[in-house]
Amino acid sequence: MGRPNKQEGGKGTKEKIFDSAIELFANKGFKGTSVREIANSLGLSEGAIYRHFSGKDEILEQVFAYAEEVLFSPLPIEETLGTLQGQSIFRGMLEPLPDIISSEPYMRKITRIMFNEMNQNEKIARYYSHEYKQKTAEYTMSLFEKCVEAGTIRRCDVKSLALVFNSFRSEWAYQNFIVDQSEMLDLARIKTELNDVITFFEKSFIKSDV
Repeated sequence: MGRPNKQEGGKGTKEKIFDSAIELFANKGFKGTSVREIANSLGLSEGAIYRHFSGKDEILEQVFAYAEEVLFSPLPIEETLGTLQGQSIFRGMLEPLPDIISSEPYMRKITRIMFNEMNQNEKIARYYSHEYKQKTAEYTMSLFEKCVEAGTIRRCDVKSLALVFNSFRSEWAYQNFIVDQSEMLDLARIKTELNDVITFFEKSFIKSDV
């Protein structure tokens, strides 16, 4: 599952279909995009699409599987959770975000698809609620619990901390992917604003003697 593997010498037909579908879903909506439009955008027949995917639903599933691979890839900070060395868990989880997103250009469009469609498409809403939101909450809580046990953050209600932390990340994604639809990310501005929030979390939850 996920984005089709690249072929030597350029993109294969399946990858081109995947890429074109993301563009169309982001610009016209999932419901507003037909298999015929995906095919026409590539100069293909509808039959060519169905040779690679059973339909729009399968393409969407692979789009979200690709997003999960990116979002839930282990971060370097996880290697030092049990020690007092290195950066804070908050910096380790937030600071890489702008560079991760800028290196994965389709993530902006996928996030746009999710935010725009989840109030209109039950399948996308269910995915966001159960596969993304719930999984993210469990993942973040487990990291914070390890930090509390290691003494790298103050003892606190990790469930509430994870809720606040992830709410910020969702708002951050909304502002940078939905409100700001410019083609180029202003990385300098984003990193400066992100650093202010990181500092807030550090001052609030990092022990002063760490």
